[in-house]
Amino acid sequence: MTEKNTKPNMLVITLCLTLGSVFLYAMNSSIRNNYGIMLSSIMENSALSFTDVSFILAIGQLIFGLVQPIFGILASKKGNSLTLVIGALLTLSGVLLIPFCKSALSLMICLGFILPAGTGAISFGIIMGTITPKLPAKSVPTVSGIVNASSGIGNTLMSPIINSLIVTGGLLHGMFILAIPAALMIPVSLLLGRKNKKTSESTEKNQAVKSAPVNTKELFKNAFKNKTYIYLMIGFLTCGFHMALITNHLPTQFASYGFSSESAAYAFSIYGVTTIIGSILSGNLCGKLKMKNVLGSFYGLRPIIILIFLLGPKTMATITIFTAFLGFTGASTVPPVSGLVGKTFGTINLATLFGFAFFIHQIGGFFGAWLGGICFYSTGSYNLIWISDIVLSAMAAIVSFMIKDKKAT
Repeated sequence: MTEKNTKPNMLVITLCLTLGSVFLYAMNSSIRNNYGIMLSSIMENSALSFTDVSFILAIGQLIFGLVQPIFGILASKKGNSLTLVIGALLTLSGVLLIPFCKSALSLMICLGFILPAGTGAISFGIIMGTITPKLPAKSVPTVSGIVNASSGIGNTLMSPIINSLIVTGGLLHGMFILAIPAALMIPVSLLLGRKNKKTSESTEKNQAVKSAPVNTKELFKNAFKNKTYIYLMIGFLTCGFHMALITNHLPTQFASYGFSSESAAYAFSIYGVTTIIGSILSGNLCGKLKMKNVLGSFYGLRPIIILIFLLGPKTMATITIFTAFLGFTGASTVPPVSGLVGKTFGTINLATLFGFAFFIHQIGGFFGAWLGGICFYSTGSYNLIWISDIVLSAMAAIVSFMIKDKKAT
């Protein structure tokens, strides 16, 4: 095949892989980022208390992270397509089962294990681990930013839709409608996992240079000795704490200020838009600047944003601006973290090591979801937990700038 014909083919392949990945990650985020929107309906449906459901959501945060390195290992041994399909089936099952959970045990099984396991198998690391070897090396940072940005679609489009479906038809109606696009993740997963014979030899060669397979035990042994990986895990631990406060408790916090669920859903739609902007910008910057500086800067913006909000008036304008900046700095940390992991350990190990880093992220998420509920129940306010987040976010910025990253890739 001539170089003239190869370039259009690679463009089409890159476009198809990007669109499929965007759909998967957008649907993943539409579900896991909207637990806060569903919270009151889940409480009413299951007759469980706020603290009980918060604890179940916290367990879900932990399971979401725990399964990612496990599914990453499965993907490296049995194939990415199988892993993604398993995730799609578990996610679909979890969505359909939520309305039938009438006890703490049943809700724990569904919302604490099945659904988080499904979304964990369709995580960013596994999706990028599936498509990265098929992409031109120079396109990877941009595609990474676009795929990560698609998480904003889960809030921009789906937050108001899910809220509207539940308000008008109840939890059962809302979850059954949500199950329709969730079911489409199965064929999309199969398509992304297919081996493409038209992938250029140069692309395969370039990706193979940094993708030599390593024994899993040896891989983790080397990773835990690497300061870059240690600093990334520390930063991701604080990031999980921060993100869990947003996805699980921000709608309740806005309600405590007297705002309606519709207002909270609107604010979350703005969060989705700015998530897209921040993620795309982050992906582009990672291709031009040192990734550690991109990561540290986004972490460093978080404590400033939170402090200004806590000290300012609580109006519709301020909660919208606050939510917008949270979105801008939220998922934007993912491209530099995944980029540094892939750069350091190779793309073939990306799903496993990024998955483990995300497990650490979700340990932070566990404490954010759980302690956020305890804080609000005990004090009637989230101020103390946000102050803790300020300290943790500042620490994440410091350790990120300490990473040795010679140049952008």
